Amino acid sequence: MNFDIILQYLQRIEVQIALAVLIVFVILFLVVKRFNIHQLKQKMQAIEKRYNNVKSIPLPFKLNKAVALARVNPEILSNVNDFKNSFEDIQENFKSITHVLAETEDAIVIGKAKHAKLNCQDLAQMLNQIEKQVDQLNSKLDSILEEENQQRGQITELKEIFRHTKADLVARSVQLAHSYPTLEARMNEIEKAFTSFEEWMYASEFAKAKEKMEEIQINLDELRNWLEVLPDLITLANGIIPKQMDEIADYTKRLNGQQVYTKHLEVEKNLELISETTQQDRISLSRCLVKEVEEHLRENQKRLSQLLSSLQKEELAHEESAKTLEQVNSGINEIRELHHNLSEHLKKDAGRFGWEDLTELLNEKAKALKLLETNYKQYIKVVEDNSLPSSTLLMNLKESMQLIHNTRNDLNHSSERLSSARNDEERAKKQLLKLHLIMNEIQVKIRKFRLPVISETYEGDLRKSYQYVNSIAKLLDDTTIDIQLLNATVNDAIDHIYKLYNNVNNLVGTVEMIENAIVYGNKYRSLDSELDTQLTRAELLYRNGDYTQGIKVAIAAIEAVQPKHFEGLIKENAKSAH
Repeated sequence: MNFDIILQYLQRIEVQIALAVLIVFVILFLVVKRFNIHQLKQKMQAIEKRYNNVKSIPLPFKLNKAVALARVNPEILSNVNDFKNSFEDIQENFKSITHVLAETEDAIVIGKAKHAKLNCQDLAQMLNQIEKQVDQLNSKLDSILEEENQQRGQITELKEIFRHTKADLVARSVQLAHSYPTLEARMNEIEKAFTSFEEWMYASEFAKAKEKMEEIQINLDELRNWLEVLPDLITLANGIIPKQMDEIADYTKRLNGQQVYTKHLEVEKNLELISETTQQDRISLSRCLVKEVEEHLRENQKRLSQLLSSLQKEELAHEESAKTLEQVNSGINEIRELHHNLSEHLKKDAGRFGWEDLTELLNEKAKALKLLETNYKQYIKVVEDNSLPSSTLLMNLKESMQLIHNTRNDLNHSSERLSSARNDEERAKKQLLKLHLIMNEIQVKIRKFRLPVISETYEGDLRKSYQYVNSIAKLLDDTTIDIQLLNATVNDAIDHIYKLYNNVNNLVGTVEMIENAIVYGNKYRSLDSELDTQLTRAELLYRNGDYTQGIKVAIAAIEAVQPKHFEGLIKENAKSAH
């Protein structure tokens, strides 16, 4: 009955509306509450994150370091006591924050949003305060532990360098196999030093840690230097130098087979010494004693290169000596022949030309020739006995070649001088004959043309020409001929007599032309009184020896009668006259 009444009541519209509103209100309340709870959880997450960040700062570790440092550094003891108090306050605040965090989480779980919200506000303030406290304490601790931080940074760099160096060593283990055990031992020493460094740092013994870090730096630098230098030195000791030694040994054997003198180079002794020292260097390299080895290996390499160069020099000198020896022999034969020929000529002509000084020259060159012959015999014996380095023999041969060159030049010069004198004498004789012929021709022409007058100049020139001819003849007849004076006299005579010859020819031509002109003009003489007068004048000039003026007067007179072709007519008349 009561149920029916309730049902009827609920079926009423106003009741249903009221119920619906109530349900909506309940749902909204639950949604809002859930939203608030969600926001509170997000705030709690942010708060917990800030809390964990602050909590993660290693204050206990740094404080312990500071306390340990205070034990060895009393100056910071008072500061460390303050740091302890601040740290205790911070720890109390952490406890309070932890307690409030727990309460807030419980409140959120049971739905006490208002209580949780208030706690979140308190937590934010507490975190602001503790973050400030932690930052201040952390900064103070960092300032106290600054030296440690610096050392930490430096050791980190050294660890990175060590890591790369170790990787490099492993990568080149085959190349560095000769020294690898020592290198590996050094790597282990450095690793132990890193461990020792950490122990001293943990004990806050920063001074000792610094010493250990410096030791690590020195050992690491030395190790890196080894890795840089050792490959070349190992190659030098195990490859290059042994190869050089084998090449030199084979080369020396071949040269000895060719009879090339190499004893003075002491090749075997040098190779044995270098072999022994190189073996010692290999042992030192296995121990990484690079400073003691590097200079020595480089010096051995240089000595081997010099030894090889000396052997090559001896080989070249040996070849050149053989050629030079032939040249010396040829030069001696040439000098012997020159000396003999010059001696024979000198027997005939030395007194002739007054060159007795050539006898002294020949005596001097005879001594030089004897010395060259003696030396040549010694050179042949040296080559046969193989008793002297080719380089030394070549130097001696070149000195002999220089002596041959000088001796040959002196003998050639003397031969040319003697030959030139004999040629000059022959030339003077031939020129004397020619000059006699020319003088005779001059005399014949003067007589043939019956020159009425010869000028004093011509007569003087003619007398001088005979004087030149007589002087040449006298110089040639002397027991000792002055070649220089003879050549000068011949040259002067040639200039003078040929000039006279040309002048006489010109004079004879002029006289002949005057005669022909007068003969031609005589054809018209009776017809022209002026022509007769001018021809008479020309004849007078001719008889007085003024031939140049006479030809001018005669030609001018004829030209007045026969203005055209008078020269041709005169020539024709001359031909008919002959």
